[in-house]
Amino acid sequence: MEERTRMPLDTATRYGLVVMALAQGWLLYFLHLAMDQRFWPATDVTWLVALYTVIVGVPAFFYLGLEKLKDARNLIAAGLLTPLLFGLGWHLGWLTSGSRNSGTVEFGFFFGSSIGMALFILALYFRSWSFNERLTFRYSQLLEYSWQQAQTIAMVGLFILAFWLLLLIWAMLFKVIGIEFFADLFGEPLFIYPVTALVGGWGLVLNRERIRLMVTIRVVCEALIRALLPLAALITVLFLAALPFTGLDAIWDTGRAALLMMVLTVVVLFFFNAVLTDDPDHPDYPAWLRRFVLFGILLLPINSLLAAWALGLRIDQYGLTVDRLIAAVLQLLIAAFTLTYAVVIPWCRRRALCGIRTANQWLALLVAAILILIHTPFADLRNWSAQSQVNRLISGRVTPEAFDYRYLRFELGQYGRDALEALGQSDFAKNHPVVVLRIETVSTLDNRWQDLPDIKADDLSAIRRVVEVTPEGALVPDSLLRRFIDD
Repeated sequence: MEERTRMPLDTATRYGLVVMALAQGWLLYFLHLAMDQRFWPATDVTWLVALYTVIVGVPAFFYLGLEKLKDARNLIAAGLLTPLLFGLGWHLGWLTSGSRNSGTVEFGFFFGSSIGMALFILALYFRSWSFNERLTFRYSQLLEYSWQQAQTIAMVGLFILAFWLLLLIWAMLFKVIGIEFFADLFGEPLFIYPVTALVGGWGLVLNRERIRLMVTIRVVCEALIRALLPLAALITVLFLAALPFTGLDAIWDTGRAALLMMVLTVVVLFFFNAVLTDDPDHPDYPAWLRRFVLFGILLLPINSLLAAWALGLRIDQYGLTVDRLIAAVLQLLIAAFTLTYAVVIPWCRRRALCGIRTANQWLALLVAAILILIHTPFADLRNWSAQSQVNRLISGRVTPEAFDYRYLRFELGQYGRDALEALGQSDFAKNHPVVVLRIETVSTLDNRWQDLPDIKADDLSAIRRVVEVTPEGALVPDSLLRRFIDD
């Protein structure tokens, strides 16, 4: 590792990070106050989510990627990143607008994890650009920064957690002797947001200044990973070797197969990139063990193929859902790495690691781009899911009685509600009255798991909405329908 990648922060940058954290804390407090007292922007979900995305995302990017406060490139990054994050947040707000309790937490978690990973990757390249003065990237530097950023997130999180645990002990001790002032103070949002921001900014600067500590942690992690990589490769080889004898039916029969194979592949790829080197003076493994690890890497595309096949069978049986599309996106990204490695290793041989590093720089940018793209109107997974589910109903692959109307209503945001409305007005619904009845019933619910409303025995239209009649369109006497309620 070169010393040039480990220079401490200058004074202006140190204070700038702390001031940025404080400003973020006060802005988050303002949004909390707006939601608590119901004034703008809390009255407009699209503005609220867009502002949250910018206020959280832009500082987080600079916490990781800022090298010098007095650098014009910071303005360029902020000028590009702010409208991008605002647009992504606006789209997420639109998805959740018009709903009462419609998956906001789930939407936010998926959005936050995806965009957070994209910002993590982009911060690597921005930091490298800021440090090198030119738009050039060196893999060793990017790898060093990735370790530093991951350690920074972990250490700052632990620092904030330890701080609040101490405050909790403080408050509880004084509460025991009848003084509740501190418990009340520490629970006030006016205290929580700015103080947490100040502590986080302070911890961030302390962590980024402790170069030796970060290097020591990395060395320990690399030693542990170096010991585990051959085991991970062995698991891959043994699993694939056992399949010709056990058959593939067990993989197809369970929905966990694709997930487990993806997890194993990601672990092997991460371990491989973390520790393998081509330094003849410091070999990572004996020659025979190194060849075995590379052999395990060459087999990873088979894992990707089997996982994709298993997922494809599930999609063919049950159609596209957001969960399956997320899995498909992850499999696509993983396959990009595994197939690239499987081509580069035999093609370049002794210079394989050099080729892999070059490929990694482009693949990382591809990952960031796709993680951002799937949260835009151009490739939103919920739109694809809504269209797929409706097409399955219209094509007859699922009956109107068995169709999951609640999934469209509560799991796919505005796309699902629009699809449900269009379905209710379609020719298909006119020819299948039960569709209209079910849509009307689902539209009255507040959440996916809510029980159906109480039905009076003389409300025959409500009874017909919830009672499945086979065969469809069969005439059922009113007296028989009432019996369902009486019983």
